[in-house]
This record gives sequence, structure tokens and C-alpha cells, in this order.
Amino acid sequence: MTKSQILNISTEDLYKGVLEYFDIRELVSPGAYKKYKHFGDNFFLSRFDRRLLQTILWVRIKKGKSITVNTWLWNGIFDERGIRDTSTPMVQKRATRDDSWLSGHVLAMALDYDVEGETAEEHRNWLLSVQEELPHPIRLEHKLKGKPITWVHLDVCDDPKNPKVYLFNI
Repeated sequence: MTKSQILNISTEDLYKGVLEYFDIRELVSPGAYKKYKHFGDNFFLSRFDRRLLQTILWVRIKKGKSITVNTWLWNGIFDERGIRDTSTPMVQKRATRDDSWLSGHVLAMALDYDVEGETAEEHRNWLLSVQEELPHPIRLEHKLKGKPITWVHLDVCDDPKNPKVYLFNI
């Protein structure tokens, strides 16, 4: 899928494309899924920033490799790699400390994920190499305490002063 095609995709086709490659439970917390599943998958997708959905769909199609976000639905350990809501421990912990937090995850503008057969560093390097083709500017977490993180954090929290692919450290 080209940059032009992804930028001009209808909302209906965007949602169908995302759901072709991701189970909606990968993108939301167990608490949110339990509470709102009766509204259907499009309810959840409509909460995400469109730029994030377009970008992750473009990446998934372009790479042709499986991308894994949350794993709780397969009894895995990850449940806060998509949208972080008031049912998630990270948000609850900050709320009890009265700690303001404008994470891309809370704003439905970020995902953490792994790519089949690639390290996070390899994937970040690939994103840098194809940045002109990306549908939107992105930010990537790079290092934690000086060491490359082992997952991919991608968000669309765009700042015009940043390059198209902006690496930042946490």
C-alpha cells in the first residue's frame, strides 16, 4: 500500500485493514474490552488517532511480518501496550499520586509492539530507512538509561520541530 493510498483510505476500509492484521484485544486493555466489547470493534478503533491506525496498518503491510501488541488475550504478560485507560495499573498508579500524565498511550496515539523475526533496534532502523514513505511523522522511544529498549514504541505525537522519524530516550 502506498503512502497516497493509506492517506486516502476510507474509515471503513481502514478499520477493516487494521482488523485483518490485529485482534482488537491486542490494542486495548482487558478492562476496557470487558466494559465496552458489546459496542463492537469499531467502537474501540474510533477512539484511536487516525494517524496511528494508518501508520501501523502501513507498517504491517509494508513489512509483511506479524506485529504483536498486547498478549493478554493469549494469557501473555502484556496488557498496556495499546491504549492505557483508567483500568490499567500504570494510569491508576499515577492517579493515586495525583501525577499528571499525557502519554501517547493515554491519548490513543501510541503503541508498543514486537515484529516477528526482528529486534526492536532493527525495526527502528528500518523505519528510519523508509521515513519518506511513512504516511505520518512518528516518534520512537530509543533508549532507557542509555540502553536500547527491546520493544518498539511508536507514536504520532507530532512536533513540527522534529524530523519525520524522531528517536527519543526515556
